[in-house]
Amino acid sequence: MYFSDGSKRWSISYTPERLLNNLSRPNIDPPGLHMQQLIVVRSYEVSDIDRVLRVFDEEDELIKASRSYSE
Repeated sequence: MYFSDGSKRWSISYTPERLLNNLSRPNIDPPGLHMQQLIVVRSYEVSDIDRVLRVFDEEDELIKASRSYSE
């Protein structure tokens, strides 16, 4: 993501289906996961991703849900 101040940040985007697929693997150990920069979206449709990122940005949550390239 490119912010208006010129900074670049990243996050991991998952759909519920992808999350379910990863957690349904029989050999997953431990049987759970934690990702600080995880954003779950309904789909990979540009309109869904754009809406989620805009709302998170308006609520000052996008910085917490992403990580700087320099970190």
